[in-house]
Amino acid sequence: MSADKKGDINLPTITVTGRLVLRTFGKHTKSEHLGVYLVADQFDYLIRPAGCNPFMDNPLLPLTGKMIIATGYIMDYVFMVQTWQEASE
Repeated sequence: MSADKKGDINLPTITVTGRLVLRTFGKHTKSEHLGVYLVADQFDYLIRPAGCNPFMDNPLLPLTGKMIIATGYIMDYVFMVQTWQEASE
């Protein structure tokens, strides 16, 4: 059963402000691809909407290069965002 389905998560929710950037994920593996990362003062994490298919296009891609305020939870190496909005710089 997938851990990111609604109802399966009991992780603490956090709100973070950071910039979205494109970076290579899984370098030198069969899974290598450009991923959207949230770069904040506290951490850099791969980011995707919670419940979103990881093999489909990331809906946050058009916001690359912009600052956002994101609320969600961290699961392994992915920040699973539940809500987001563009922030002023």
